[in-house]
Amino acid sequence: MSGGRRTISLALALALMAGGFGLLAYLLLPAPGWGGWMIVASRFAGIFGAYWLYEDFIKATPNDGKQ
Repeated sequence: MSGGRRTISLALALALMAGGFGLLAYLLLPAPGWGGWMIVASRFAGIFGAYWLYEDFIKATPNDGKQ
């Protein structure tokens, strides 16, 4: 992976994870009212961002993309 792609991938993965879990925390703690679909959507976005981060950076091998 090139440096630019890794930087953009990291920024998007962190934004999805922080946004999703941040909204989930807001909905569950101080929000006066919320619907079930909001919980599902924010949880999905947070888990998707965490999975993206794991696949591209934590589980990555030195030879990713090279054969």
